[in-house]
Amino acid sequence: MANATELPNPFTPLAFLPPALAGQLEVARYLYAATFGAYVWDIAVNLGNDYVLLFKHRIGFPTIVYFLSRACTLAFILTRLVFAAFAPVQNCDALQLCFGICLILTQTTTAMLFFVRVTAVWYPSKVAYGVFSVLWLAVLGAGITLPLGIRGAHIGYTMQCIDTAVPAYTQVGLIMPLINDTAIFFAINYRILVHTVVADSFVARLRAFFGGRGLSALSRALLQSGQHFYLVVVFTHVAQIAVVRQTYPRPAYHVMLAVPGFFPD
Repeated sequence: MANATELPNPFTPLAFLPPALAGQLEVARYLYAATFGAYVWDIAVNLGNDYVLLFKHRIGFPTIVYFLSRACTLAFILTRLVFAAFAPVQNCDALQLCFGICLILTQTTTAMLFFVRVTAVWYPSKVAYGVFSVLWLAVLGAGITLPLGIRGAHIGYTMQCIDTAVPAYTQVGLIMPLINDTAIFFAINYRILVHTVVADSFVARLRAFFGGRGLSALSRALLQSGQHFYLVVVFTHVAQIAVVRQTYPRPAYHVMLAVPGFFPD
C-alpha cells in the first residue's frame, strides 16, 4: 500500500488500489447503480398495481410476503450500494453482515412467493407441499453461508469499503436457490402442460410451452412469468457461480453479480 504522503489526493479510495482492482470496483459500482435505478423504476411502474393490491383487496399471506420481498430487496440493493459506492462506513464487516442478512431475507421471501405459487398449482398434493417445504428450508440454510463468509475492509486510509474475502463454500448460497427455482419451474410447467392443454399430443404441449397457445389466461400468465424469472435466475446464478469458482477475479467481481442475481420477479 502506498504512503499517503506520496499521493496527490490521498483520500481518493481508488488511489490505494492496483489499476486492475480499481477498474473492477468501478464496474461493480456502475452495475449496483444501474440495478438500483432499474428497481426504483420497477417500483414506480407497479405503484398503481401495488396500491390496488394493498388497499382494494383483502390482505393475505401471499400479499404480506410480496411486500416483504419488495422491501427486503430494496434494502439489499441499497446496502450494497452504500458499501461499494459513496458513503463513509465506520465498520465494513458490520455493513457486510447487514448486506448478508438482507440477502437472506430477499432469497427466502422471494422463494416463499414461488413456494405459494407451486403449492397452489399442485394443491392438494401433500407430497408437493412437503418437497417444496424442504427445498425452501434448504434455501434458508444455504443463504446463511453468505453473511458468515463474506468479509470487507476499508480502502487504504479512507472510510470506504471493499470486499476482501468470498470463500468457496458461499457457492452453496447460490446453488441451492438455483436448485429450488429449477424444481419449481419444472413442477409448474409439468402441471400446466399435462392438465390444462386440451390436445393430448407432444406438439400441442410444445406450442403451449413456447407460446402459451391453447392455455387459459391464468395458465399462460403462470407459464410465461415463470419462464422469464427462470431465465434470469439461470443466467445470473450460473455466471455468479462461475466467477466465484475462478481464482483470478478479485472479491469485487465475486460479489458483483449477486445484486442483479437476486432481483425478484
